[in-house]
Amino acid sequence: MPLSIGDKLGHYEIVAPLGKGGMGEVYRALDTQLEREVAVKVLPYAMANDPERLARFDREAKILAALNHPNIAVIYGLVESSGQRALVMELVQGETLADRIKRGALPQDESLTVARQIAEALEAAHEKNIVHRDLKPGNVMITPAGVVKVLDFGLAAMASPASSVSGDPNNSPTLTLSMTQAGTIMGTAAYMSPEQAAGATVDRRADIWSYGVVLWEMLTGKRLFDGGESISHTLADVLRAPINLEPIRSAPVRKLLKRCLDRSLKTRLQSIAEARIAIDEIQSTPESPAQPSGAGLQPEAASRAARLPWAIAAVALAAVTALATIHFRETPPELRLVNTTLLPPDNADYDFSAPFAMPAISPDGTRIVYGAKAKDGKQQLWLRRLDSATAQPLPGTESAATPFWSPDSRWVAFGQENRLKKIDIQGGPPVPITDITNALRGGSWNADGVILFSINGTDSPVFRVAASGGAAARATPAGGRQPWFLPDGRHFLYIDSKAGDMPVHVGSLDEPTKAGKVVAQAHSPAAFALGHLLYLRENTLMAQPFDVDQLATTGEAMPIAEGILTYTNLWRIPVFAVSPAGLLVYATGASRGQSRLVWKDRTGRVLGNLGDWTGRIGGISLSPDGKRLAANMIDRSGNDDLWIFDVARGIPTRFTFDPKNDLEPHWSPDGNTLYFGSDRKGRFDLFRKASNGTGTEELLLEDSVSKYVSSVSPDGKLLLFRRNGEKTGSDLLILLLTPTQGGAPGEPRKVEPKVFLQTPFNELRAQFSPDGQLVAYQSNESGVTQVYAAPFPGPGGKRQISADGGGLPRWRRDGKEIFYVTQDGQLMAAEVAVRNGTLEVGKVQKLFDGIIMSRGITYDVAADGQKFLVVDDGVSASRPLTLLQNWTAALRK
Repeated sequence: MPLSIGDKLGHYEIVAPLGKGGMGEVYRALDTQLEREVAVKVLPYAMANDPERLARFDREAKILAALNHPNIAVIYGLVESSGQRALVMELVQGETLADRIKRGALPQDESLTVARQIAEALEAAHEKNIVHRDLKPGNVMITPAGVVKVLDFGLAAMASPASSVSGDPNNSPTLTLSMTQAGTIMGTAAYMSPEQAAGATVDRRADIWSYGVVLWEMLTGKRLFDGGESISHTLADVLRAPINLEPIRSAPVRKLLKRCLDRSLKTRLQSIAEARIAIDEIQSTPESPAQPSGAGLQPEAASRAARLPWAIAAVALAAVTALATIHFRETPPELRLVNTTLLPPDNADYDFSAPFAMPAISPDGTRIVYGAKAKDGKQQLWLRRLDSATAQPLPGTESAATPFWSPDSRWVAFGQENRLKKIDIQGGPPVPITDITNALRGGSWNADGVILFSINGTDSPVFRVAASGGAAARATPAGGRQPWFLPDGRHFLYIDSKAGDMPVHVGSLDEPTKAGKVVAQAHSPAAFALGHLLYLRENTLMAQPFDVDQLATTGEAMPIAEGILTYTNLWRIPVFAVSPAGLLVYATGASRGQSRLVWKDRTGRVLGNLGDWTGRIGGISLSPDGKRLAANMIDRSGNDDLWIFDVARGIPTRFTFDPKNDLEPHWSPDGNTLYFGSDRKGRFDLFRKASNGTGTEELLLEDSVSKYVSSVSPDGKLLLFRRNGEKTGSDLLILLLTPTQGGAPGEPRKVEPKVFLQTPFNELRAQFSPDGQLVAYQSNESGVTQVYAAPFPGPGGKRQISADGGGLPRWRRDGKEIFYVTQDGQLMAAEVAVRNGTLEVGKVQKLFDGIIMSRGITYDVAADGQKFLVVDDGVSASRPLTLLQNWTAALRK
């Protein structure tokens, strides 16, 4: 909690608060040992346990300790008491430069005197290779004696040489933006250098730009860059707006400012010492008007002669002034909406039917990454520079999901094989970040090196993890998807994955146990760019003004584009992406997710539909006699329930009715019972119910970890299921089925499950062979998901069935084939036989493609293995992308 008057930190007693901001809270304190007043800076209470903020706090102490200059506030030391860490610094009396400017512009001589002392402070820091990165009037104190003290090196870092290029996020200038809290970020944005605003590497020249902005503000009493509407508008001005030097009357000062405020790093002032020298020259050489010529002429002629050059000069000056006025006062041209079509890569198609392999634009607006499927069926991520007509595949990203960018536009993160990974676009293999227990469903990366991500699962929260790798932790209490960092890097958008209309929330890294504030009602996840929230209403992409300081919308939502393609019916994941640089990309077309059940033969030829019903269908299971089909289907409220289809008539009947999710149904061998998982207690437990719908569901097994039914043994006595282990991946276990599984008084004792397969990897989607002697399953133990078959109940060696990756294994009813699906959706058939107790794999052939991999068991096999019932979304995946530049211009139409 905040410190109060009288509180003590070691031998320092708090006297009064001095101020607070995103980088810390500052108090006046008494050093009771040396009997002197000091300034004590502590982290805000909400961030006191944040390891990233603590590391930055320690870095500030070390930087200040390395600096010893009369124009830099002195550090006395670090103190830690009762778990609270504080910087003890020189107490600087006086007022901030920001407060001085509020009273009006400073006279030129006073401005230059202050500017010279700031230059000396920066020069001392730069000589030690330290860049301040947050120079602004609020970080400059002026004592009553006129001595300048530069404060707040909380964002400072060791700089790379001016010519170097570094990927170190600690040197990323966007760190300034995201590390500044609401309420101070506008100031930081207004003093950022163009390279900071664009997300490029910084060196001491970034401080020189900020120095020029501060000097201009002292001389004019106004901010040079004040976008007014939002941070994004301010940053846009920093990057593009004309710099008006006309208010600066002194030509030498204008020259100095022009060199400081040059957007080109090559021609900008290279050393702050040059500014100090220029100020010395200006102050030592008072400007005076030129003396008139014409001596020796008659008075009238002399007068005319004297007036002539002044007249000529006046005309010339008027012309120059007119040109300068035209140049500096010209209103920036109105942004023009530019619409471009992005075609798929050569020999490939955009694959929006893939598990959320949606497009993502780099923060600097130069590249786009998306999922595409090559003509040979290989699906992976592709990278394209927006100034190029060609795209290149990213090696090692086969079947990757949900790509998103690092803030420096160098790395792409994605989900693959139950892992969150990242890949350097400059080259190299994917690097694991952390294990995830389900498919990735959204991610965002801030400049502090924190990644937010969400996974498949109704009650799954948004997680956070360090971009460098490690264990993930909750960032929301529960029920969050599709996170998107706001500019301060601490707050983020996410949607409530349990609500049908998907309200948009704002969460905070500092309050992971607190439900986020609802800021908008949407029909999709939301993004933020250029001062607007972007989200869907129905299938129209809307933009609504949003104040990132107040965390609230400030105006009505306006349409940008209609007919946006969405991936699923429930989550309505829209195919669009936006970058802070102002680029927007999207796809249009009929929404995906309206599934149909289709019969196909072994060549993929459609034999017919299972009725005319359409909806969002997940896992399916044909009854042993082939007369009924069980499926979990989702409604608009977001609830998954089980339905049973009469195969002959194609008519579904609802089977479960509870308000929670019921998934992955499996039949008993006699067809009289359905086994399934349900999350009625916050995680998925195992249930069964008579397939004719009579009676109630019986709880078979519950514990603290989610479990999912995989298969029932041919004799009906064993239930094979998967469960996530605490220190292992997804494990396969066996539950002995009894007539009654309950544990209430008078009922038989519950049966404890036994482990069948338990490894550090993920084993799942298992199925007993028809004779019960083998179990086919998928595992990622090799680094790529493959299909295996192992003897049951063991022991014995397993046999790999797939060659180039595969999952979702299903047995033919006579045990002569195992069907499986490759990672790009191709259905394969492998001939198998047991000879001398050993499973042998024969011919493997491709049947057809188009199997959905992201929603459980999405196909099943007729008894003879000659036809297949397939969940089909029924929409062509290949379509062009539309790229909009200056999309905010569409809001004015």
